[in-house]
Amino acid sequence: MSYCTRLLVLIIGVMSASLWLASVTPAHAQVPFVPPKNEAERPPFPIQENTLTSQGQVPPIRDVVFRRPEDGPFTNYVRELVEQAYANLGIRVGYVDMPRTRSLVEANSGRIAGELGRLPGLENEFNNLIPVPFPLFSFEIVLVADRRKCGICNLDQVDSIAYISGMQSVESILNDYDYPNATATAQDLDQLHLMFENERVQGILLNDFEARQLGYYNDRHLIVVPLWQNEAFHYLHKRYEHIVPLLTAEFNRLQLDGEIDRISRRNSVTPFATSLPEDEELSFEMVSATSGYWRTYTDLDGTGKYWDIIRRVFAPITNELNINTNTYLRAIFGLSDQRFDMLVGTYAQHQPRNAIVSRLHFDYDRPLYVFTLTEADMAKVRNGTLEKPICHVAGYQYGDFLPDGLNYYYANSSLDCFAMLDESRAGAVINYRENLPDWNNTPYERLLIHNSLPIHVAFQDTPRGRQLRDYFDRRFRELVSSGEIAEIYAEAELERSKLGLSIRPQTAVAATPQN
Repeated sequence: MSYCTRLLVLIIGVMSASLWLASVTPAHAQVPFVPPKNEAERPPFPIQENTLTSQGQVPPIRDVVFRRPEDGPFTNYVRELVEQAYANLGIRVGYVDMPRTRSLVEANSGRIAGELGRLPGLENEFNNLIPVPFPLFSFEIVLVADRRKCGICNLDQVDSIAYISGMQSVESILNDYDYPNATATAQDLDQLHLMFENERVQGILLNDFEARQLGYYNDRHLIVVPLWQNEAFHYLHKRYEHIVPLLTAEFNRLQLDGEIDRISRRNSVTPFATSLPEDEELSFEMVSATSGYWRTYTDLDGTGKYWDIIRRVFAPITNELNINTNTYLRAIFGLSDQRFDMLVGTYAQHQPRNAIVSRLHFDYDRPLYVFTLTEADMAKVRNGTLEKPICHVAGYQYGDFLPDGLNYYYANSSLDCFAMLDESRAGAVINYRENLPDWNNTPYERLLIHNSLPIHVAFQDTPRGRQLRDYFDRRFRELVSSGEIAEIYAEAELERSKLGLSIRPQTAVAATPQN
């Protein structure tokens, strides 16, 4: 070989090595990450052709294009995380609009670069897609329904279901459950919400973060039932295989640096919160519960129907079950101060600080009223101009149901409140009609402020508390579905609580309600 030929081979080798290094070496200093301010700054970059250089090497990746996800806190978290990782590698991210079902086909064909977040195992069906082996988030597929219409809302008891077209996880759930009733599909989240809001279907199936985005967790009458949980991974077309190890390393670095946690907090999401696995068994040395006093439900001697429920749920998993009945205010402080594992009896969104509530309600309370001595005082309550305090039992947040500007006085018992009203030391009382005092001969004026709300069990917002919460939901669902709840609640209580709707027909007939 001549000198010139050897020199030419050497030059080609150096050029090839340089091109390879440029295609795989992170360029941290080349493209600093600046979060886009608006969609105009996220152009859909030209999709690169899957071609080789004249030397047979993969060209450097400068930009990638994905399907644009629907806006929302969780998708914003995923986009920011993915864009940060790519930016640290010197790669820009762009988006194109297309349906969810089409994007899989487009990604598998290489017309877009891949998928932002999809289920594990996707590569088994779409052979050209490669997962980046780092979970971006975990999620649950949940059923959302109105508990007033289906109780604890087992899937097979919901008359009709809708979901977003192309959600393979949902279709798998419906097949696994052998769902017997009508189904419908929506093209996007907005259409799905309208179908549910307009009562075209009784329930919908969607991701938990989409349910939060739509506010379903904040509606006291809506039940959100986890049916299935999994992790989501970023997928790339196989022509990008050479950057998969770099992306994996970058995601791990972002996690170790705490950047993933910061991104999740900026977007107000919890990316790895899932429910207790169905097959996980729990055991505790002691479990403790507290409650305010409700006659026949949480009596001072530890008897009562609510305490019966707590015993049936938790006695099998603990050596000692400690039950405590107190004033409601002291019960709240007991949970807040972590002296008890649970508080039996609270509204959702009214739980103590640093607490979570059960997904399942165990009862509906009775209609709640404001009572006054005169019509004039009631008019002032409606207008928020009553100057005298409104009395109610300490610990409740009843002011949420009335206009701003009113004053409140917290008493130990409802009878104390009515005594203050009769003596004109209070202008009104918030209470149940059943608690009216025997001594009153003149009817009070009354105003309904809510027509009955679901009552939950509250738990500490800790790993232990979340385990106990999920176990309660699982075990209480069994008590209701099997009809065992009818051994505790009378027929009228099953109707009030809506739990009778969820008892399987064969067990409902066999059960004998207690009077």
